[in-house]
Amino acid sequence: MTDNRPPTITLKGIKKTFGSFQALKQVDATILPGRISAFVGPNGAGKTTLFHILTGNLKPDAGTVKINNKNITGMEPWRIAELGVGKLFQDVRIFENMTVLENVVVALMKRKEENPLYAFTSLFKNKEIYNRYNDEAMHCLEYVGLESRSTTLGGELSFGQQKLLSIARLIAHKSSCLLLDEPTAALSPTMTKEMIKLIQRLISEKDISIALIEHNMTVVRELAFYTYFMHEGEIFCHGTQNCVLENPDVRELYMGLSGVTNEK
Repeated sequence: MTDNRPPTITLKGIKKTFGSFQALKQVDATILPGRISAFVGPNGAGKTTLFHILTGNLKPDAGTVKINNKNITGMEPWRIAELGVGKLFQDVRIFENMTVLENVVVALMKRKEENPLYAFTSLFKNKEIYNRYNDEAMHCLEYVGLESRSTTLGGELSFGQQKLLSIARLIAHKSSCLLLDEPTAALSPTMTKEMIKLIQRLISEKDISIALIEHNMTVVRELAFYTYFMHEGEIFCHGTQNCVLENPDVRELYMGLSGVTNEK
């Protein structure tokens, strides 16, 4: 981003069709600056497709995506990433054969340093790059609690630790909007609590906006400021988390709990 303020991201009239299947139907949503916005709903509702459109991995058939007032619709993913949008994928994309520290160093590198030809101009370039970013990379690992695993290969981490490493990479890239696709999925209760605390810290300590897709409603209740419930490619209901999660129609569609009182 061109300034340090958390961005506002708006999606207007987003449509996406795969063959005869209409994945998204006229979706409007806003990711609020400095807040956590949650996208919830059953599998196949269109949540991940919406995130792919936001990051440029998919192009919409109609509609616009804007960061503040800048139209980013259909931009290449690397350009959108340079504007500050970072994503935690469901399948946690790290370099398994590189150390944890090296994974973060790669995220800190400048674009020209990512070019293999740059390294080949000098036998000392790779060592230079590593030394230049070592301290900052360690700081990112400390932030997510992985400093003690810095020399471990990424593939040797647990799945939960790999998610933490992915977030450390997003921090290193200085992303100002994080899209977290099921950040607590397949995590143990202990790791889930750790992830919740980390996400809360990111919002309170860094100038960022966060959007997350999440099926664990306890996590949504703890984190979300604003919630969108998606159903069959549309925003069925949106508002504060209590407004959405206590909506009888939402409870019937998603949780099969129509008429059941919420017990805390």
